[in-house]
Amino acid sequence: MIQGRRVVVPFERPASYWATRARRHYTPARMPEAARLMRKALEKSGDPATALELARIYTGMGCYTAAEKCLSQAIARGGLTGNACFTLAECALGRGEEALAEHALEGSLRLDPQGVFSLQAQYMLESYPWQWEAPLPRSARGEAIAKKAQRALLAGRMDEARDYAWRAWEKSHTWQNAMLLGTLLPPEKAGRYLRFAAEKRPGMPMPRLLLARACFLAGKKEDAAIHLCLAAPLCQNLSQVESFCIIAWEMEKSEEALALANQQLSQFPAGTDYLRLKYISLKRLGMDEDAHRALETLLEIDPYDAAAQWYRRHPEEKEPQMARPMLLQALGYQLNVIPRRLREGPLNRLLHLMVMSLAGEMDAEQIYHLVPPVWRRMSPAQKKSCDERQEPHYAVSFALYLLLAAGRGKKAAELFRAAPGKKRLMRTLKRIAQWTEKE
Repeated sequence: MIQGRRVVVPFERPASYWATRARRHYTPARMPEAARLMRKALEKSGDPATALELARIYTGMGCYTAAEKCLSQAIARGGLTGNACFTLAECALGRGEEALAEHALEGSLRLDPQGVFSLQAQYMLESYPWQWEAPLPRSARGEAIAKKAQRALLAGRMDEARDYAWRAWEKSHTWQNAMLLGTLLPPEKAGRYLRFAAEKRPGMPMPRLLLARACFLAGKKEDAAIHLCLAAPLCQNLSQVESFCIIAWEMEKSEEALALANQQLSQFPAGTDYLRLKYISLKRLGMDEDAHRALETLLEIDPYDAAAQWYRRHPEEKEPQMARPMLLQALGYQLNVIPRRLREGPLNRLLHLMVMSLAGEMDAEQIYHLVPPVWRRMSPAQKKSCDERQEPHYAVSFALYLLLAAGRGKKAAELFRAAPGKKRLMRTLKRIAQWTEKE
């Protein structure tokens, strides 16, 4: 617009202007400014691609709640894409939800096998240290009963859940059953089982945290403080840090919660989820001015954080607002709507499982050569059961067959000793041997 000889530049800028400026700030130290500028672009356009780009910025900053909100907006407006699945996987890993992350990475490759993040997704699937452990011998029955206990617990049937947990523990003394039983018993009785779980899994924080809480509620405050201190260095992801802080606040150990929040902020200086934990810890310590600064910093990075807005309106509030993982789970449910024609076939899923399980033991080429002939001889019902993993002995049987075929007898013997249902495994292995002989 020209007014006389002067050119009047419009004050309002288009979304593309703000997005371009944001991309100039893609350096670790300037990511908060990039988020602010990209947020302005999103407010102008509402474009799902912009929402997804902002979600990726927030993920890189460790702002998983903010990233999940943007990701939800991107999927709602633009549908589920390979890029969205990859970003969902990163959010899930940030919270320690490995099963969901693996599902999302596989979905990313199915939806967009040649996409921007396809190579990265494949690398993560193959190289990430996914947590998996072989079941203990004769523990299958206990695991089945434990699942019933968990379903009853989710339904709010506490007495039924406790009965099932007792039966699961009697059937198999695993650390999982011990932890389940410990969460359902009174504090004075739970310590024995939680201590068992903590000793069996010294690298996991949750058994130690639950033991600290049980000791505190049972009046053993010195023991509780020791276990809380031992759990702190084990907390690596957001869910673990949140659990630590909640239990520390309950035990009136806000100094420890603040120290862990600050430690995480040294890695993610603009992480809004950790800033929230810092704010609550400071409020509980009576350091209101420092808490106010932490809250304002949080709101500068994510003005739409519902919990932070609540704390600003209610400065006297000190209780944690920790319902955020529900959004991540809701996003995860959407992975189930990926069209059937884009999914991998059951044989490909089995091959992928074997390649992942036997990484370092066998070459992928060997696995791809040996598995299909056996698969072709299986009945439709057997294939379905194997694919849905209703009966885990199929996957173990294939792993044993492959290890024996590759001459890894010692490794096969170790796996067989650790596996449940040995008679069933032997029958399946004999059947596989008969099929391969006929081939």
